[in-house]
Amino acid sequence: MTIRFSLIYPTRHRPIFIKHALLFLENQKYQDFEVIVSDNYSDPNLSCKVECEKSDVKNLKYICPPKPVGMVENWNYALQFATGDYICYLTDKMFLLPHTLSQASIAIEKESPEIVTWIDNSYSPSEYPDYFGSGYYYVGRSMVPLSHKYLFYDPLEELSKKGRADCSRSEQTRSNYARGKICFGAYSALLCERIIHKSGNLFHNMSPDYSSMILALSWATSALELSSPGFVHINTDLSNGGQAQQNDQFALSYIKSLEKNELILDQLLIPSLYSSANNLVAHDYLLLKNKFNLEFEFDKINWLVYITEDLNFPDKIWSSLNTKEKHLNLLHEYLENFLPETEKLEYLARVKARTQAKKNIQRKAIKKILKLIIPNAFLCYCKEKRNAVRGILKCSAINEILINHKNSI
Repeated sequence: MTIRFSLIYPTRHRPIFIKHALLFLENQKYQDFEVIVSDNYSDPNLSCKVECEKSDVKNLKYICPPKPVGMVENWNYALQFATGDYICYLTDKMFLLPHTLSQASIAIEKESPEIVTWIDNSYSPSEYPDYFGSGYYYVGRSMVPLSHKYLFYDPLEELSKKGRADCSRSEQTRSNYARGKICFGAYSALLCERIIHKSGNLFHNMSPDYSSMILALSWATSALELSSPGFVHINTDLSNGGQAQQNDQFALSYIKSLEKNELILDQLLIPSLYSSANNLVAHDYLLLKNKFNLEFEFDKINWLVYITEDLNFPDKIWSSLNTKEKHLNLLHEYLENFLPETEKLEYLARVKARTQAKKNIQRKAIKKILKLIIPNAFLCYCKEKRNAVRGILKCSAINEILINHKNSI
């Protein structure tokens, strides 16, 4: 039986990104898929309808919510149009590589997993906002050895690792970060139906990719990760997570854009402290864990450590000194009033340990840099016997990636 994929692109005001995403899809080796672009525009001049009409991608459905909606609602809205056996959500900054669906279909036909995961490669433009011009192509490393096509992982065990937050989100391996995320793979239609039956929707506030991941890893019966990266992700200055981490005003505006946002600030781990990306993500873990009696570990102390680091992020842009002082006070009051003495001591010990560890890493990095002489920007090297590109490849334009993949497959 042929596996049919539904590739869903929820987007808003980024027609040029959709143009390139569709160009990559025109080069897919596997053909049994449909594409659904849900254009949540409020400015008609920034609609991607024209790009969809010009695309040569077959089975493309262009849809719009009845009115402009929040991000989570747009993701939920698009799902009703999917008819595939497996559902993939991609942001408009994610461009699927030519081999991905072929490799996924082989694993699915043999194993029938409810979650399929693939990691990403990334593309960093040389200059912003020229996102598609010259840049550097970084090839990701999966935890699955290249000698395997794929490996299974335990969904609940993976969810507990994430809930414990043994390392921060920015320090996770590509595999640990991707596992369970619908925008880093696919869910079976049956799993999507199960999640909707149990929770009402596939996506919930605050974050569609985190809320669906938490529910999927809680209720999936099986999951596997492919050994090869599945898409190229453009490192932009436009991501919601990155902007929320860096700019407190953006974080607050994102929360206000969500449907039924009235209670969100009160439901945060540290209430009203919206300037920390980790505090926002922790919201989804705590809310869904309590609402649906989910069985995974949540280490509050680790999350508080990362929230502390967020507030002291060197490049953070504060809307005012008063806001900065207010949020630092919210953290201090929470630690003083809601942490027992033993937990407070553990928190301080972990903050100290991480601060020292970061200093040690910085010293080692500086020593390594001083020893290196880099002759040119081409730092690409090959894995023995597999000829798999690892490292950094200089490109004159993002479309060179397609040429490289065509020549290597």
